[in-house]
Amino acid sequence: MKAPRTIAICLAMLVAMTVSAQAASGIQARKAEAKPPAKASMPKEVLALVQEGLATRQGRQDFPFTIFKQLVLPAQGKDLFPVFFFKAKNGDLGYAPSATGSGEMEANLNAFIQLFQTDATGALKPFMGGKPMAALKLPGEGYSPEAEEWYSLGLTLPSGNYAIALVLASPDMKKMSVAYADVTLPSVDSLQGALWTSEPVIIKAMDQVEQEQRITIHRGNYRWGALQVVPNISAETPAGENLEILFFVLGAAPKDATAPRPVNDLEVNFEVQTADGKPAIKWAPQPYESFFINQPLPLLQTLQTTDEKGTVIKTEKKPLPAGKYVLLCQVTDKVAGTKGDTKVAFEVK
Repeated sequence: MKAPRTIAICLAMLVAMTVSAQAASGIQARKAEAKPPAKASMPKEVLALVQEGLATRQGRQDFPFTIFKQLVLPAQGKDLFPVFFFKAKNGDLGYAPSATGSGEMEANLNAFIQLFQTDATGALKPFMGGKPMAALKLPGEGYSPEAEEWYSLGLTLPSGNYAIALVLASPDMKKMSVAYADVTLPSVDSLQGALWTSEPVIIKAMDQVEQEQRITIHRGNYRWGALQVVPNISAETPAGENLEILFFVLGAAPKDATAPRPVNDLEVNFEVQTADGKPAIKWAPQPYESFFINQPLPLLQTLQTTDEKGTVIKTEKKPLPAGKYVLLCQVTDKVAGTKGDTKVAFEVK
């Protein structure tokens, strides 16, 4: 199995300003507590819309859209970076030919977010609100108003329990829709003596981009610092192709905490199982010196033919057959001896 791509390691270093060594080791903390973002003024009709459906998490939708997935990633110091994914039909978002004559389709939406933090009693208290950028574009060729696209929105938050309300509105604010999601962000302090792993993402592409200074909605990808990641949202892959995985590990102890750039000593065992739990592929353990785990996994089974005495007379590799599978990722911190695991389902077509 090939080692992690050089570009992935370089990109991980490029986001060091966003994701610090404090989050990577999980044993240090910045001196100042994370402060909530400043509250932004919100239109009264948006606030009223959010409150209408907050208790049931079911609000008015003049055009339908849904938050269908969330992904929690590390951030700086004690913060974490939840990413919310939503989907909607092109026609419902108001895509129209660009006035620039580029041949692209553009959707000029108003977007608002309002976050509430849950206290010990379960009560929701307003935490912050804002207006993300939502300059959305699509290729004009092959455009269909009935086709559905997915989008992402990520932001940095301290640990805690949150409810997010995402409001999308037409430019004239006559049509508005709201969708809700709840997310729990663990305390980085609680990671001492334990490993926390993010959900593995099957990726199609990963590139360096300019780091954004404002919350922005993206189509078909998500941002993490200076990385733009195109995930395989369907988790479907053709037979014979590699399954490229990306996830993060927090809470690992550094080999030398006094080093200018502390490194970890992690070992990851990857294994594919069938839907009913039977082993399908298992690779040799892979070493990593970083909390950033990026690994292409060849979906090839090694099949052996033996004679009547049990002697192997033939070995061949064949693509993993079509079907539904689960990839298990078992992580061991070889410095502290702590362990963690995570998994993701996928399908070979």
